[in-house]
Amino acid sequence: MVIWHRYVDLIEWCLREITDITGNFGLAIIVFTVLLKTILLPLTVKSIRSTAAMTELQPKIKELQKKYGKDRQRLSQETMKLYNEYRINPAAGCLPLLLQIPIFLGLYRAVVHLSDDHGGFLWLTNLADPDPYKILPILAGVFQFVQTRMMRPHKAPKVTDPQQAMMNTMMNFMPLLVVVFGWTFSAGPVLYWATQSVYSVIQQWFITGWGSMKDWFPWLPDLPEHRRLGYRKQPLTSHADADGQVAPSGLFGKMQARMLAAEEARQQREREMRGGGQARGGSKARVAEPEPVTDPSGPRIVRARSGAPRDDRSSEPAPNSGGKRSKRVAAPAVDVDARLDADISEASDVSGGKPAPRRTRTPQQRTRPGD
Repeated sequence: MVIWHRYVDLIEWCLREITDITGNFGLAIIVFTVLLKTILLPLTVKSIRSTAAMTELQPKIKELQKKYGKDRQRLSQETMKLYNEYRINPAAGCLPLLLQIPIFLGLYRAVVHLSDDHGGFLWLTNLADPDPYKILPILAGVFQFVQTRMMRPHKAPKVTDPQQAMMNTMMNFMPLLVVVFGWTFSAGPVLYWATQSVYSVIQQWFITGWGSMKDWFPWLPDLPEHRRLGYRKQPLTSHADADGQVAPSGLFGKMQARMLAAEEARQQREREMRGGGQARGGSKARVAEPEPVTDPSGPRIVRARSGAPRDDRSSEPAPNSGGKRSKRVAAPAVDVDARLDADISEASDVSGGKPAPRRTRTPQQRTRPGD
């Protein structure tokens, strides 16, 4: 908010100084507008040239749409590459218009603060009040519409680029918005907008001529193309090298290069993930059939690993299969007392002699060593 207040104070100071020179607050707004538009003239010329270059690229954009019409993401990526190749900034056409929005709002605050002390202008008794006859908003809307039409080339092809179409739509609605807001706004800011619209029409005529206004009024006089401020001596050329690579130029070019690099990296990761998933799926599908575990004491297959079906075919004993383990599997119904006798015989000798069988031993003799 501090920056905004400083900005409004700067506009108020400029208006006071110009008012002291001209002696009229309304005339000071007109002079302020003309000076501001003259300062922004280089940016405006660059914007108009960018718009004209985008119009020249429409045939190439149509080719991309035929090739990638169904893949919107790839189409947007290739369109950005095309703009970067020809060094075109698609947002440059809207930049001068967007810069005027904070100027308009700051001027509105400054006019409200200063109008009570400096009176009116022509039929306006107070520039802080709306225009009672609505002349200024209508005048501003009409000249804004004319300037918008003049920015488009004469007999221009139909726009197929989504970004360019969106920009044209926004600029088509701008005259209507000027009338709607100017209907109830203070007369001071509307006087600024009407003045800049008239100035823009004159400026546009020196830059590009009447443009698409000649589609409606063919009799309008026009400047020779080589005398226009927006005249480009050299045709639109590609800046790609032999390998098709384009070195980024300017802020927008660097931003485009980073966006394209990020998009290519994302697509590469997706391809790697899809490839890894297919490889894992294929390895699972190619699992070898498990070998059955056989009983070395007979030809019958006892059990197959991984739930394989039983088979009665004879097979060799499984390698590294212990005799005890195979005996337990083949004959699980072994007498418990016999097993206990075998364990006791392998333990340390308690009595120094061979222990008696379990069935003939006393309870004290049945106790294991170490219990």
